[in-house]
Amino acid sequence: MEELKKCMRQAKNIIKQNLGVMDTNGLVIAATDPGIEGEVDSTARAVMMSDDVFSGTADKTYMKIAVGDQFKYILFVDSDNPQMRVCLELIGEWVKTAIKERGTDAERELFTKNVLLENELQGEIPIKAREFKINCNVARLVMVVRTSREDCVEALEILQNLYSDSEVASVLAMDETTIIIVFDAEEAITSEDDRNTFIESNSRSVLDCLENEGCTAYIGVGSFVNLFQHISKSYRDAMLALRVGKIFEKNCYISRYDKLGLGRLIYQLPATLCQMFIDEVFPNEAYKTLDEDTVATIESFFANNLNGSETSRELFVHRNTLVYRLDKVKKNTGLDLRSFDDAVLFKMASMVRTYLEYLETSKDNMIR
Repeated sequence: MEELKKCMRQAKNIIKQNLGVMDTNGLVIAATDPGIEGEVDSTARAVMMSDDVFSGTADKTYMKIAVGDQFKYILFVDSDNPQMRVCLELIGEWVKTAIKERGTDAERELFTKNVLLENELQGEIPIKAREFKINCNVARLVMVVRTSREDCVEALEILQNLYSDSEVASVLAMDETTIIIVFDAEEAITSEDDRNTFIESNSRSVLDCLENEGCTAYIGVGSFVNLFQHISKSYRDAMLALRVGKIFEKNCYISRYDKLGLGRLIYQLPATLCQMFIDEVFPNEAYKTLDEDTVATIESFFANNLNGSETSRELFVHRNTLVYRLDKVKKNTGLDLRSFDDAVLFKMASMVRTYLEYLETSKDNMIR
């Protein structure tokens, strides 16, 4: 009923008397005086039984509002002045238009969800899209925003307000933790640089906007598609980016499908094959013999592109200490990280092990 409340807030600037809308049972659902919302007007029964559209008491005027063939709402004003009937008629048309537009928006949102979830036949999508004035021939990009259950409602409102006046983005909720943004990306398909700029600017704007309001969010960015009927692919890619980023990148809040790298390959491997690879690279679970300091050293060594001097400087350790720890890794695992081939093998095995741990502990049952 947010649309009705919005109408009442705007009507307050036009009509000085208290004005409101209630359902057929007399429950006030929107009013220029928010304090009376939720109250019940017992006169509603008599108003609904009357054959007339307008009814009145000593201090109020009522008008029934029809939606389709049935009366669904009652508009009232705290005045018995006959001239107020004209105002009620005008505001009644305003209310009916708002309800109709909201209904159309809801139908359009449901249609978009069905396209994303591949619940619509490909051949019928362009036909239905025309009914909602959706141009199917515009390139689009889907972005998935994952929040906690507690933040999702607030995050949805924030993003809807962010793009409320925008014709290039649609925001909708898919489940209790997942929000979808479908971008019109026509301007971004001309070159690789334009695509990168488009993704970076929009994903960063969404993340910054949510963080500024205290909402923690993770964003998955899908692939560009040239037709509206293909947004389901962009949606799948965005969900994949979100999950792969969650597994392999610590503290990564924005994951792009086109930047997943090795993580995408590992994610698609069968668990049995991954376990065989781990057993081969780390026989007898050799990686469990590495202490926390050694693991931190390995991560820093990789982050600094196998540069020993930079790693020592970052960890504030002597070069000999670094050499000692790398020798320890070689002794325990048989892999010398100073050798490029061994370093690549160790890195891949570490990512595969991370993936297997995720499969064992994951409780991520949200919509895919």
